[in-house]
Amino acid sequence: MPTAPVDHTLIGQELADDLYSDSGVLLLGKNTTITAAHVHILLKQRVREVNIVRTWSEGTGEHVTTQLFQLEADGETVAAYVQALDQTRLIFDQLKQGKVASLDQFSQVFENVLEKSTKDLGLFRSLYVLEGADSYTYRHSLNVGILCSLIARLLKWDEQQVTFMGTAGFLHDVGKMRIPTEILLKPGKLTDEEFAIMKKHTTYGYEMIKEMEGGSERLALCALLHHERLDGSGYPEQRKGHEIPLDCQVLAVADMFDAICSDRVYKGRTSPFEAAQLLWKEACNGLLSIEIVSVFVRYIALLYVGARARLSSGEEVEVILIHQDEPMRPLVRRSGEFLDLRYERKLTIEKMIG
Repeated sequence: MPTAPVDHTLIGQELADDLYSDSGVLLLGKNTTITAAHVHILLKQRVREVNIVRTWSEGTGEHVTTQLFQLEADGETVAAYVQALDQTRLIFDQLKQGKVASLDQFSQVFENVLEKSTKDLGLFRSLYVLEGADSYTYRHSLNVGILCSLIARLLKWDEQQVTFMGTAGFLHDVGKMRIPTEILLKPGKLTDEEFAIMKKHTTYGYEMIKEMEGGSERLALCALLHHERLDGSGYPEQRKGHEIPLDCQVLAVADMFDAICSDRVYKGRTSPFEAAQLLWKEACNGLLSIEIVSVFVRYIALLYVGARARLSSGEEVEVILIHQDEPMRPLVRRSGEFLDLRYERKLTIEKMIG
């Protein structure tokens, strides 16, 4: 019977057995669908893992939709995102069944939410306070499309390139629709054999986009090469440096950032500040483009001025000021006093909470 750790990745899973405390008190009944409140209860009772029913499902989208409408972003923009999420689920599920979609079908799903999110950056800030892995694959596709178009604008590319990058980001993981669900949604670490299968999503994506009406070689290469790294350590072709198209280098940054900031079935999210720090480390180590990362992380840090966050100490703070020299370690306000994270090196911004 599969087990899962007790953390936010458990939200939406179903208990396989009745769960009792050490003293014999029933905590949760069999077939209970876990919520954030349940996770809190289990952690207080020092329950570290539970048996779950294996459903291999991305979820209905209801959990994430409820959270989105409770956030402070513009209602019209949120509605556009939720609609795009539902449409993405539908069209991607059709691909799982072997149906062929045209590029125009994908464009119709994505263009409206891209336009709305560009005008209202409140939605973008809100995306990284969402809890749970509900509809992760579909959300990730939308988010990476939005991020790719944002980075293209920051690099001062023309509007045609901005639109292309949005589409490339939206379609970059389309090959995952050919990956067995039990591997794609496995809550634990993949075995070497399973990871080898997972990596094939890049090749599958290339093939699917090439077969797609309206698809192009350039777009297909973005799906194929978004896991390549400048030092040759990526996959599937171990390309290095300028062998990796600039489109794919942008996509690699957007893909990694969203994955780090989002709850997934096998790990919890971290904050955009921590994600920016990790991107910067990867760039300094020669894996990602330092030019792309530097422009992107500075913008991301500025975007979160005024946002509420939780420190690694558990304390809640407000982001007050972004430093030019270290944008990932801002000045924050904690219970009426200011705290400069440049000098408090043991503290990090763990999660955004509003």
